[in-house]
Amino acid sequence: MNWFRNLFGGALDSSQRGVKSIRDKFSHFLSLLEENNRILKVISDMEEKAQGDFLFDINYIRDSLVKSRKSINKLIADMIALGGEKYLPLTTRLDEIDSEIDLILPGCQPTMRDDLTIPLEDIVRERACSVGSKNAQMGELKSQLGLPVPDGFAVSGWAYRQFLKANDLQNRIGKRIKALDVSSYEQLKSVSEEIQAMVRAATIPPELVEAIESSFKALVKKSGSDRFSLRSSAIGEDTEYSFAGQYATFLNVRRRDVIDRYHEVLASKFTPQAIYYYLSHDLSESQLAMSVGCIVMVNSRASGVVYTRDPVHPNEDCVMVSAIYGLGKYLVDGTLTPDTICVSRKTKTVTETDIAVKPVRLVLKEDGGTVEEAVPEDEQQKLAVSEKELALLLEHALKIEEHYGSPQDIEWAIDHDGRLFFLQTRPLHVIEPTEDVKPDLSGLNLVMAGGDTVCPGAGGGSVFHVETVDDLSEVPDGAVLVAPHTFPGLITVMGKVSAIVTDTGGVACHMATIAREYRIPCLVGMERCSELPQGKIVTVDATAGAIYEGLQDDLIQARKPEFELFSDMAIFNILQDILVKVAPLNLIHPSDANFVPEKCQTFHDIIRLCHQKAMEEMFLGGLNVPGKDQLSVRLKSDIPLKINIIYIDQDYHDYAREGSIDESEIASEPMRHFWNGVKHEGWPAAHKMDVKGFMSVMGTSVTAGGREDFSETSFAILSREYMIISLRMGYHFTTVEAMCADEVRKNYVRMQYKEGGASLDRRSRRIKLIMDILTRLGFEHHSKGDFLDSRLAYREADTLYKRLFLLGRLTMLTKQLDMALSNDSVAGWYTKDIMKKLGLLNDKERRS
Repeated sequence: MNWFRNLFGGALDSSQRGVKSIRDKFSHFLSLLEENNRILKVISDMEEKAQGDFLFDINYIRDSLVKSRKSINKLIADMIALGGEKYLPLTTRLDEIDSEIDLILPGCQPTMRDDLTIPLEDIVRERACSVGSKNAQMGELKSQLGLPVPDGFAVSGWAYRQFLKANDLQNRIGKRIKALDVSSYEQLKSVSEEIQAMVRAATIPPELVEAIESSFKALVKKSGSDRFSLRSSAIGEDTEYSFAGQYATFLNVRRRDVIDRYHEVLASKFTPQAIYYYLSHDLSESQLAMSVGCIVMVNSRASGVVYTRDPVHPNEDCVMVSAIYGLGKYLVDGTLTPDTICVSRKTKTVTETDIAVKPVRLVLKEDGGTVEEAVPEDEQQKLAVSEKELALLLEHALKIEEHYGSPQDIEWAIDHDGRLFFLQTRPLHVIEPTEDVKPDLSGLNLVMAGGDTVCPGAGGGSVFHVETVDDLSEVPDGAVLVAPHTFPGLITVMGKVSAIVTDTGGVACHMATIAREYRIPCLVGMERCSELPQGKIVTVDATAGAIYEGLQDDLIQARKPEFELFSDMAIFNILQDILVKVAPLNLIHPSDANFVPEKCQTFHDIIRLCHQKAMEEMFLGGLNVPGKDQLSVRLKSDIPLKINIIYIDQDYHDYAREGSIDESEIASEPMRHFWNGVKHEGWPAAHKMDVKGFMSVMGTSVTAGGREDFSETSFAILSREYMIISLRMGYHFTTVEAMCADEVRKNYVRMQYKEGGASLDRRSRRIKLIMDILTRLGFEHHSKGDFLDSRLAYREADTLYKRLFLLGRLTMLTKQLDMALSNDSVAGWYTKDIMKKLGLLNDKERRS
């Protein structure tokens, strides 16, 4: 704006400030339109994803919300700059809507204030925000379905909050997490060790120790047991995010060790793999309070997992049971390859059995903890469960699936007395592979085949062997990761590897669950994978259980999953629930009493209100620029209207050099098309009027008296894509505003008519005539008496140019027409005549 100072030397006077004000407003107006367009695209994409035709995950939802919030905050800031503090309530409404959305997002629910400890039988799934989903679902199975679940109690997430508060830990933890580069395993390990040391050094508040010991005594008395497990049940765990195997579980805990083991479970929230998991899913560590379950230990003869659908082939008629001898830890951590049994959902019979060699099992030690022991040789290749036990597992598993309404991943155990217990249920993640595309495998060199598909798909890269977490920092991007078995730390490199292959393990291990969440092609039980040379380029076809030489791009492309059939139902539900707070439009008509900031119920309401009110504020700003005569130039035309022009996208010196602007030099596309319409029609001759019409004009002349408005020069404020022109023609005012840009969502035309020279009844007839004509052009209206406000929005620029041309013609055709409209019949005749001239009548109307 230096040209202002150069021109006038020093401080700006009122006219200069007026033009600067409209320029500033226009800048905010354009910014608002940009943000309006940007956020509507985001909402449209979210609605498209919610139709179920595209893959997405929770990170997509969170990213969309971040983009939406950023744009809406900018939108509101621009709105306040345009119209002042009366729009501040929009900020409050956005915060309130945001809070409602946060309650829908997993991991974002606030920790419920609750008892420090809660008996399992008093817990249902709705209490998950207090005790975590693992504890909540165990309570649900026990109290609501009456299924066999061991007795126990939960130490609540609220208790964890009191632990943090008593030791002033949250801020210290948050600072270290915030500064962490999650892509660096060395940083992960370092930060993990530092935070875990802080947690272990902290003191558990005496009232929490007392609550745990009291509940433990009650549990011992009720169950008669002296062996227990301490299991993590963090808020957000076992939901859409499994956190499978990321936190600690302690088995066969004796009374003397309960408090210490509870302390260790809290510390396990900050292992490298746990930190990586929640940060890579864009979850907030501070919102994932750690609840812990203290559960009576099941001395398992056999244990395992039931998938109520085959996670790789979910359309097939199969409930998949994985089973081993002893405690289930060796199954879920991938130490052992389990027996796998497929049971028909329809016939309830076993349709397929794959018996694994089970050389060892994990059992309880007498003095606490666990120990590995050899399985007798004659039992190693026997099925770990009987047909009767399979039938009972199937019956209960299908009951659980029906209760939750989606496929489930269920952990179970059978004790030495043959009693079945359920230890956990969570949503099952499954992926439906592409079946239509058959990859051409001719000419490919097969390196090895076999193994079990954990996650279908294909990925290629250089082979990299790892055996322990110490090897993970060296894993290169795009590697094919090969390991003897799965271990929890593998998750920390899942964001960089192209495929995973292990020598042992089953489809029900924790790593398998995580691999499906990350959609990493994965094979387990590939017994000779350790023979793959380090650095060799291979392609893993996890769908077919094969490894080929070289990087096979066509195969990788052909194996890409098209969609997820069951596991993303929860994600779809989350997106649809969020869209209820984002997409519906409740504020429709600007004339409604509820069209105010305080009544905005959704993001879309805020956007709609800002878009509408921005046009109104811009409109008023354009009409009320003080001192505009001094910073404008006259439009040269044979139309006898005095029109002064101000450009808000040009310096005054550039367009005022000649002192006037020729019609051919109009540098505004909307104005050029409008003025072409005015020129096309030309200055109209006077309409015929009767005596009453003449007298009404005379009466208006007298009452108008010395009103200066009627003698004022007309003004146009213009830019290349924008115009607002206020025309004073005799006793009536016509104002036209338009934005015609490449982006359709920015575009609109607004036209206002008011007053006139004739009596009110004649002026009202002219308003109705204009409204009927504009309706044919797609405009919406608000009218009262002799005032009309019409709008047309969200059309291509070329469409609006044509409308503006017709508006220019209509402006001339209706000049002083009110004087001739003595009755409704005359008004009807003029309506039809003007429509005919504008080419708006259909064939039937033209003939009538």
